[in-house]
Amino acid sequence: MNWKKLHYTFFTIFRYFLATMILSYAFAKILGTQFTSQPSTYDQPIGSLSGFNLTWYYYGYSFWYGVVIATSQIASSLLLFFRKTTRIGIILFLSFMVNILLVDYAYDINGAKGMATIMTLMAFFIFFSEYPLFIKYFFTEPSFGQDAEKPLWVSKFRKVKWVYIPLAFIVIFFGILALKSKYMEKSQFYGTWQNVDKAGKLKNFNFEIFNTFQVKGANNIDKITDGTYSFKNDTIILKTFSKEYKQVLENDKTGAIANPDSTKTITFLKGRFQLTDKQLIIKNDTIKIVLKRIR
Repeated sequence: MNWKKLHYTFFTIFRYFLATMILSYAFAKILGTQFTSQPSTYDQPIGSLSGFNLTWYYYGYSFWYGVVIATSQIASSLLLFFRKTTRIGIILFLSFMVNILLVDYAYDINGAKGMATIMTLMAFFIFFSEYPLFIKYFFTEPSFGQDAEKPLWVSKFRKVKWVYIPLAFIVIFFGILALKSKYMEKSQFYGTWQNVDKAGKLKNFNFEIFNTFQVKGANNIDKITDGTYSFKNDTIILKTFSKEYKQVLENDKTGAIANPDSTKTITFLKGRFQLTDKQLIIKNDTIKIVLKRIR
């Protein structure tokens, strides 16, 4: 058996198969048969959506983004159809195919996992068929700019980079960690709490980051009010914003929600609280609200 001829046969079959299949996915995006959500999806709480529905709704939100993906898929298809452009075609193909495979498994899209796995394995077969060329291009060939062509400061930077690179990792990591601790720390109230009084108007309390809250009505959809909360010892205070200031925050692009103007608030609820992992009780002289944690 001539293994080289067999290898070339599979190389050609896989190339045409991938080019043909990816065309079907590309045209499905353009013609609207992929990334299309059913009308009932729009009425479901986001927490109840399956991985498939969530993914389809997310990618289908922007039609032009789907067209961009489809365009790259069509380009890879055309490149794979011709032997001389296969190398660049397979790199382009893998750039989105690996991501598709990860999404299918991460979001548990059962109907697509099998084909995505097969297509990715075929693509790697084509890629590794000429791996010496890729190794030569990406690793062994001299990179852009020979020593004689480099400015003097670049040659000096070669030594500095061994300090700069670890420093960049450390500073960025701990910098973001500090920002998270300051602005996104989750208090013991964080989560969604449901009012056990079914007849009450206040159905759900959502305590969120930035010490903000939302109170919602039926089905945790109808928003009653929102604002910020603070707590000290056994007392909690929920403050909401004036109607005019809410509009300012909704339209603000500078991040004022992380540091709102406290002079624009009025007290929505104030009382003593009792908190356990599953239950939160807030009471004062006039009301008593018993909440159970649902997430």
